[in-house]
Amino acid sequence: MATSDRRIIHRFPLDFRVDFIVDGNYIISCSRDISLDGMFICTRNPPPVGSHVNLIFPGEGNLDIEVTALVVWSKGKGRYKNSGMGVQFLSTLPQPVKKNILKNVDRVMILGDNGKSA
Repeated sequence: MATSDRRIIHRFPLDFRVDFIVDGNYIISCSRDISLDGMFICTRNPPPVGSHVNLIFPGEGNLDIEVTALVVWSKGKGRYKNSGMGVQFLSTLPQPVKKNILKNVDRVMILGDNGKSA
C-alpha cells in the first residue's frame, strides 16, 4: 500500500522555508507538502530514517519556533529526482505554527495549483 494511501490526515502542497538541525548542523531548506502531523522537507542529504531533527519555523517578530520531528522516510540524491525526507512531528505544533500553516494552506486553496485565482 502506498504511503499516501495510509495517511489519515490530508497533506497540502505548500512551499515555504523550514530549516532543521541534525547532529549539530543547521540546514536551510523548504517544505514541499505539510499536514498537522508531518511534512516533506526538500534536502539533498536527508538524515537516516529514525533520526530526530529539530525543525525551525520562522515566527513573528524574528522569533523562530522549534519543533522536534522524527525522520520516517527519506529519498537521497541520485536515486530520485526530488531528494528529501518525510518527518512526523513528535509533539503538537505550537499555535503560531499552526496558524501560519493554515494561512498558507488557505492561500493555496484560493489560488489553486497554477497560482491564479480560482
